[in-house]
Amino acid sequence: MKKTLIMSLVVGSLFSSCSSEREFDTEANSNSNAKISAKGRESVCDFFENSTASSIIPGIKAVNLDNSLATSCQNNILVFPTLQDYETAIVKLDQQIEDYNDAFDQQTAGMTDEEADDYAESVGFDENQPLIDFEKDLHFCSLRQYLAELDDAWLDQQGDGAWDLNTAPDEYYIDDETERALLSLGSEFIVGDCKNGYTLYKRYDWGYASFPINDIGTATDILTALNNITNPTQQPINIGGATQGQVSQAVEPYKDSGVTVVATVPPSQGGYCHSEIKDKGEHLFSSERKIVWKHKFKDAHFPNFPGQTLMKTYTRSYRKKKGKWKKFKATIYTGFYGKTATAYQCNDYGDEPLTGREKRRKKIKERAKILGDVSVKQNVFFSVHKQEGNSYQNEVY
Repeated sequence: MKKTLIMSLVVGSLFSSCSSEREFDTEANSNSNAKISAKGRESVCDFFENSTASSIIPGIKAVNLDNSLATSCQNNILVFPTLQDYETAIVKLDQQIEDYNDAFDQQTAGMTDEEADDYAESVGFDENQPLIDFEKDLHFCSLRQYLAELDDAWLDQQGDGAWDLNTAPDEYYIDDETERALLSLGSEFIVGDCKNGYTLYKRYDWGYASFPINDIGTATDILTALNNITNPTQQPINIGGATQGQVSQAVEPYKDSGVTVVATVPPSQGGYCHSEIKDKGEHLFSSERKIVWKHKFKDAHFPNFPGQTLMKTYTRSYRKKKGKWKKFKATIYTGFYGKTATAYQCNDYGDEPLTGREKRRKKIKERAKILGDVSVKQNVFFSVHKQEGNSYQNEVY
């Protein structure tokens, strides 16, 4: 009886000891994980603490986050407080460009287009100077800067025949030059702050990929995997970028890191109404004058702008000078007009009057939001492009 009692006490003591050790281990692991998590958060905050702040648009910052695409700048990606700040930055920079160029137009008001173009070249006038100043202020190498240099080299090789626009760097899927100034070479930007956390967005023609930055090393691994699919620094440049399927496959190993792949382009609805349209081309007005045009009709759903449709048109001007095609600062126009329809039922919806802009520029854009998720039928909606009074329009369908 005494032996049984002693054995019971020993076993009970051992069980209690093991149980306590397991509880202690569990608590220790929990505390350790919490410390690791806190440390990771702290290291991310420390990383973004060493950022360059914009003096041109307060709130925007720049950092250098390894995305496998080398640049010569101190910083390679921008940070915005919110997604709305990203959109607002485009509007603000567009206005700065407009004001800067309007002031120059006042100086050349009495000149012909050719005289004004020659004068602008002689004084080194750059229509995109506000974007250049914005990038320099942040010590930032942007997608805009990179594509502009490539496009100048591409144009220098073009002759009198048809141009293959599918090889033109300016036809890259991020088509807005101002937006390009906000993006890294990999079409990336960051939103957030230390308190609320940081999220990285990577733009594609069909949508975007995003993920929370919980660890700088993991962020670099994900970006490296994505930029290995299609690299804008490799020639010839792939102006369409990676497909949604390629992106989804590349991020599969990182699904536990919160990577989200979102298609903002709606699937084809079939029938005779289109709600996602993009097209480009060139038009020769004479042996010494031509334009390159582009239009895009799409849902304004990046990332969260429901109930609106974005219509963008571009006109780029060229002239033959000393036997070579050059960008030409001429009086040009870009815009659109026509009838819209409901997105899925394809019923008549509204009439969009001629909406556009005419300025003396090398390149001009119209960026307008149409209220409603709308589509277009055939032969009722058009983009309009002009150079020195000569007009060309193309169906948006």
